Amino acid sequence: MNTFSLKPLSLAVAAVLTLPVSALAQESSTPQASDDRRMEEVITTGTRVEGLSPTETLSPVDVLGGENLSDQASFDLTESLAKIAPSFNTQRFPIADGTAFIRPVTLRNLSPDQTLVLVNGTRRHRSALVNLQIAPLGTVNQGAQAVDFAALPSAAIERVEVLRDGASAQYGSDAIAGVVNVILKDDAEGVSVSAQTGEYFEGDGTRTSLAANAGFALGDQGFVNTTIEHSTAEKTWRGAARPDAEFVGSVVGVENVPLDGLGQRWGDPDVEALKLFVNTGYELDNGVELYGNVGYSENETISDFFYRGPVLDPQYEFGARATLQADGDGDFMPDAAPQSLIDSITAQGLNPADYLVADATSASGFVLRNPIYTQFPGGYNPQFGADISDFSAVFGARGELASGMSWDLRARSAENEVSYVLKDSINPSLGALSPTTFNPGTLTQEETSVNADFVQPVELAGLASPLNVAFGAEWRDETYKIGAGDEASIAVGPTAAVFGVGSDGFQGFPTDAAGSFSSESMAAYVDLETDVTDKLTVGAALRFEDYDAFGSTSDWKLSGRYDFNERFALRATANTGFRAPTPGQVNTLNVTTTADASGNLIPNGTYPVDNPVALALGAKPLTPEESTSFTLGAVINPLDNTSVTLDYYSINIDDRLALRNNTIGAGEVALLEGAGVANASLLQGSNANFFVNAYDSEVSGIDIAVTSDFELAGNLLVVDLRHNHNQQKVSNVAPSTINDSRVYDLENQVPSDRTTLTFSYDTGNLFNSYLRLNRYSGWESTFGLFGPGDASDATSYGSEILVDIEATFTLAENYKVSVGGENIFDTLPDDEADPTLQFLGVRQSLTSPFGFNGGFWYLRASAEF
Repeated sequence: MNTFSLKPLSLAVAAVLTLPVSALAQESSTPQASDDRRMEEVITTGTRVEGLSPTETLSPVDVLGGENLSDQASFDLTESLAKIAPSFNTQRFPIADGTAFIRPVTLRNLSPDQTLVLVNGTRRHRSALVNLQIAPLGTVNQGAQAVDFAALPSAAIERVEVLRDGASAQYGSDAIAGVVNVILKDDAEGVSVSAQTGEYFEGDGTRTSLAANAGFALGDQGFVNTTIEHSTAEKTWRGAARPDAEFVGSVVGVENVPLDGLGQRWGDPDVEALKLFVNTGYELDNGVELYGNVGYSENETISDFFYRGPVLDPQYEFGARATLQADGDGDFMPDAAPQSLIDSITAQGLNPADYLVADATSASGFVLRNPIYTQFPGGYNPQFGADISDFSAVFGARGELASGMSWDLRARSAENEVSYVLKDSINPSLGALSPTTFNPGTLTQEETSVNADFVQPVELAGLASPLNVAFGAEWRDETYKIGAGDEASIAVGPTAAVFGVGSDGFQGFPTDAAGSFSSESMAAYVDLETDVTDKLTVGAALRFEDYDAFGSTSDWKLSGRYDFNERFALRATANTGFRAPTPGQVNTLNVTTTADASGNLIPNGTYPVDNPVALALGAKPLTPEESTSFTLGAVINPLDNTSVTLDYYSINIDDRLALRNNTIGAGEVALLEGAGVANASLLQGSNANFFVNAYDSEVSGIDIAVTSDFELAGNLLVVDLRHNHNQQKVSNVAPSTINDSRVYDLENQVPSDRTTLTFSYDTGNLFNSYLRLNRYSGWESTFGLFGPGDASDATSYGSEILVDIEATFTLAENYKVSVGGENIFDTLPDDEADPTLQFLGVRQSLTSPFGFNGGFWYLRASAEF
């Protein structure tokens, strides 16, 4: 659905961009030639040969400049990557547990953890979050444990190199879809500062960011480059009021219903983040360089869960029950003789009056006595959040021997911690004794590695260039820790048999799930590359890796390129890859609340594969995912100012991980009791999930990149067109794993075509601007958890084009002011088709690849010294 109400700021920016080029050129006092402002690109990703540009490589590599990432409406690298590179996708899911805080980024529509992320060529650690929610409330790539791009400050980034090719043989596990290498700034002098603010056209979601980057020389032989960034983002409100919340508001007053009467909110969370990065290097007198980088970030995020209705005055009780369908939600006593429950409470030496209140309107004659009876007269909406901290450190040394062999030795240590927070909720089984604030537990991901890399050029007769021989070894350890929740978040109170256990919305991690779980691996590789002739370049890589938990694997890669002339070349690769299950995926335990097709709230648990619950339901040990892929591409330079790359890819992946879902009925309870699972009857009616190797998939597509630069009135105009076409086919689905709806969503929920077209205009020292068009083709989605599971409810959503614009003015040489707009035509996706989500207050499609917040304007001021 498009709305074309262009806001005043958008009109102003558009007017600036339509000024005659000649007029702008005349105001420029010292126009520079366009050649002076073109960046000479030399890449380090995908090849260990020095001095290659992106158009000279055997594999497709994109180079995204740091300014392209920081000069945007968003301060979040997660979003900015997806804005300028169409092979990337990310989505925002408002009610999706931790996925609402740490957003997954996909490359080529593969799982987020099937892309390897490097920083200055060294592996970046994962976040502690395992994405568990499934569409329509969570990512279609359920189960991933990937890197949190948002922990990296954009102001610290010189460029990002994206290798769009399988590279497990070169870099190890996870590099099935490709490799993202974030290159940090290494300036030894200069200071830059910036401040940015903006908000959505709706008047909410205000974002502010302050950033500073400074470079310092360490004598004549070294540097320290430091970046600090602080940012905030306020909540957005895009949903409609739930009918049940409206009813409650008519009875008790709208002011007593959560979230200004809406009951529950659909939109972005509230975020405050602080990020720090230091990059350094120092060359010793003997030619050895010591180097390293240290990063630290803190992120406090808070969002919402589903609305819980209140206990109303008896005169309204019947109408409330009929409207809210609250029986079974945990608010009302279900139809049952209460005497046994009273006897149970009394037998524990407790007072039933602390837990039950007489109410003649309920079928049993009683309702649950808890804080919502008095503290939340209009119901409650649990506030769910996380305090996320992230630390990383890399230190190393490199140099070159007299023989010409270069060497690089380095060590890495990192930790990502997610500490959950739950407010405005209760533990129903504790009755009036329940607190309303909980600490459900902490997840921690720790990683350590040591790498040794060597490169030796070898002169061989008959070759047009030396044979580049690279080889090395790596030791790596991943440790996943689960910290138990506080006592109230996991307590099994006197009324647990009726109302469930633990904090409502997100149950605390139980003490028997707490622990530390590690996985070690050792690897060795060799990587060869040479020019056989002046026209033919070939490469080969082989890697052996051994895991203490999953055994060993060997992977290979073959590459070739033939330059017919300076204008045209063909390149091709074939490779195998793998991704080992993480300790987090093997050991994660999570119990949260979700909704069923009727909108009723039910517990949804995920258990480790060796947990008694999972074993009783058929869980088996996990095995690595394995892939085979190939690419075929062309590099074309039809004109001196134009480059074109066209690459076809096909990736086949076996044994992909997914969550097997089990609804616990009487038969499953019997299985659990037979396996000795304690309190098995309490799980009846809930979902119990665990990871399995569930299916195979084939992902194929085409990447196109066309870049042209023009000298226009002494200034530089760059036109950049990028397109990704992608299709996924799921096959060999293991029985009792993913249903037809999940298969359909994997194949259709991400748009098959993404295009970005960017016009950048630069006068050098007066004015620069860009206009970007982002097109998303149509997509299709089922109702996921709320549907029948057979994909009969699949719904189509239309394609959309979003327009971004920015203009930057230079004042007094060192100062700049930028004004911009994102989605300036306030384009929104089609209306949500899922009737359950409509009842829950969702208006626009929740699976939209570009969200549903609408247009955003911003203003930025910056200075360089």
